[in-house]
Amino acid sequence: MSRLKPIISLLLPLTIIFTPIAHSSSNIETDSTQTTEKIKKATVNSALDKQSKSIKKKSKQLKYASVNINKASVKELMLGLKGIGKKKAKAIVDYRTKNGDFKVNDDLLKVKGIGKKLLKKNEGRIQLSGQSVL
Repeated sequence: MSRLKPIISLLLPLTIIFTPIAHSSSNIETDSTQTTEKIKKATVNSALDKQSKSIKKKSKQLKYASVNINKASVKELMLGLKGIGKKKAKAIVDYRTKNGDFKVNDDLLKVKGIGKKLLKKNEGRIQLSGQSVL
């Protein structure tokens, strides 16, 4: 809401200037109030559109996936595991490259940025062998 105030304060005088002088003062107040409401609605709708686009990008996560963490690429890890973005997925792949395959799920805790909560969140999604299902 604080972002709206500067916009409204800039646009409100413009609407008053361009409102025909023939209007009575009460009509000017009504018109400027209606214009202000329209500006507020447009700004809120724009913010909601941006937020929904952001949510759509984040919802590319697959609902029922299982990922072989010993074979998966960065992209597969990002798509198949909850809470794993590009940085953590790359950390998993780098760790695996340097130290070899993971033997148990808890080996993921050795990767920087992976904690118990994240491991618990992905309990049913993590595989150590076989093929990833995305």
